[in-house]
Amino acid sequence: MKSVSKTKSKERRRAVEGTGDAVVYSAGHAAGILLALAGMALQWAFLHSLTFLGTVLGTQAEVEPGYTCDLCVCGAGNSGLSAAVEAAQQGLGVVVLEKQGGTGGGGIGTEGVFAVNSEMQQKAGIAIEPADIISTEMEYSHNRANGLKWFDLVQASGDNIAWLKECGVNFTGTVDDYHGGKFETFHWFGENRAHDDFSPAMTKTAKDLGVEFLMNCPAVELIVDDGGAVAGVYAQKLNGDYVQVNAKAVVLATGGFANNDEYLQEGGFSDTTNVERFLYGYDGDGVRMALEAGGADNIPRMSGLMQLTVSGKPGGEYGTYGRGDGLVVAGHNPCSMWINEDGQRFCAESAGVENWMSDMIPSLAHQKLYAIYDAKVFKDAYDGMIAPRISWEETQAELAERIEQNPHNDFFSADTLDELAKKASEALGLDYSTVKESIDAYCEMCEQGRDGYFGKPKEYLQKLENPPFYFSYMPQSVMVTFGGIRTNRKMEVVDKAGKPVAGLYSAGVDSADLWPNIYTINVPGGTNANNINSGRFASKFAAEYLGSGKMGSVTSEGDTSESKPERTWSMPEGKLKDGEYTDTQFGMFSDIAVTVTVSDGKIASIAQESELETSYVGVAAMESMLIPAVIEAQSVDDVDTVAGATRTSQGFLRAVAACCEQAAS
Repeated sequence: MKSVSKTKSKERRRAVEGTGDAVVYSAGHAAGILLALAGMALQWAFLHSLTFLGTVLGTQAEVEPGYTCDLCVCGAGNSGLSAAVEAAQQGLGVVVLEKQGGTGGGGIGTEGVFAVNSEMQQKAGIAIEPADIISTEMEYSHNRANGLKWFDLVQASGDNIAWLKECGVNFTGTVDDYHGGKFETFHWFGENRAHDDFSPAMTKTAKDLGVEFLMNCPAVELIVDDGGAVAGVYAQKLNGDYVQVNAKAVVLATGGFANNDEYLQEGGFSDTTNVERFLYGYDGDGVRMALEAGGADNIPRMSGLMQLTVSGKPGGEYGTYGRGDGLVVAGHNPCSMWINEDGQRFCAESAGVENWMSDMIPSLAHQKLYAIYDAKVFKDAYDGMIAPRISWEETQAELAERIEQNPHNDFFSADTLDELAKKASEALGLDYSTVKESIDAYCEMCEQGRDGYFGKPKEYLQKLENPPFYFSYMPQSVMVTFGGIRTNRKMEVVDKAGKPVAGLYSAGVDSADLWPNIYTINVPGGTNANNINSGRFASKFAAEYLGSGKMGSVTSEGDTSESKPERTWSMPEGKLKDGEYTDTQFGMFSDIAVTVTVSDGKIASIAQESELETSYVGVAAMESMLIPAVIEAQSVDDVDTVAGATRTSQGFLRAVAACCEQAAS
């Protein structure tokens, strides 16, 4: 089978790698033309080993016969799982395509679900007025959000909790049980979040209902018939083989485009060469496929989990999004000072006081954001952290080490503001006089208690006068994006005129347009609530679209072997020598330092240190699954990565193999 390259649609062309050729026709159009010429309906028998020209597949490529079903769901995150279960309950035959090796996607870290007037709330005596939620959200977005979608979500939210419980999802309580009623609309999972309490239960329920999962097999292109209706999906295994899924409808739930620079730029990001990512593999596949099929986008109105961080994103997940690292939070403390790439102050630095998702928004109009603050701001920022990752003493040591090593040449300290301005300006190519003028003007306004430029409230006008002083570049960061695919109330993908693309739906963050331009965080668990509700809505209306024409099952033929990642680690030959061996490899968020102890020629114990890997996914996978498995097998050769913790597993197993190499040499 030929190895082929990816390109964009006709609107967003890119050169095919290695050839420079642009591809015009979609695979679906090519298939539709062939079928039209033959005067045939879209039949499985015709599509065996189809050769075609596609926008993603690029050149002629053999496609293995695969699956025929009613509905294909692209993505097995929280929205995809919800869509799959709902579709199966609607009597549809369902195939789920997933890029990663396990279910849950980026949603495995979600802590719970928003809902109004659920049975759990009623039993707790919690009463919420739905209209209050909707009006608050609509006012925050200046009514740019679709009020009917908010209405649908809020009205269905209580029933969604009951449905999830019927599917085996575990909730430990409402927020009222945890925070004295501060956020009474939240329904908590347990300590290990959706990773333990949502994904396994929903996956099991789906499989029990006959849903077919194809892991490590992402959707790459939609099949569109000659009438413009979506008729299936082409997917690709890790070995390069293409799989064809013939489906009468498709739900796109691929997790957004946090790793797609082009789409981030269209959404307003100004410095994508330096933007920090916190999750991997979310490349905007769903958005691209929707556009190629004739759908419209709403990328310029995107929002998401986005905030200022520092280069290297210290603190893992919590470095930015839980305010758990001093190197990060001091820079967007409201008492710090910000300047842009021209050395000019450009906004009130208190932008994120009420909504910390607002911190990054002012930076979108500029190429760079630099934070300037003093020792008091740094200490105040640490004291105000929600979830300190390390102690104050350790934080001070981390700061000193960062400045001394300065691995990115963008973090500086000095005993005077003048010295700081000179040091940073010389290193970063800024105009010293402009930087110094900006600092002096700001300090003067702080003394006067009035921000004459941007009106920062007086309580945040704290003069920078407590050495040492700090200067840090703060790149933009993104964990997940919201929005991208334009949909209607039925979660149908629509074109620019608002007309549905027949047979195509979208769910989850791919099309989450409830928060245009900024995520409000007024509704705890709102993202997950929308994931679940939009998944259910998409499948309900897909079932309505199919009507009596549904198959109710999945059929398959040809090569349906499982797609698995290639191993990049193996055990060495020869007996292991007794001793203690250490190696370090990068996991999901940070280095993983592994120590293997060999006794009597056998692996006796394995220890790992990984400060930034998530406790509920990465650390749990290593401690509870991988370490026992390696010791039992006395090898890494027969130990698989843990679904949902693939990158952590790969880093850990590579480190263990390297330790064994040392022991065998």
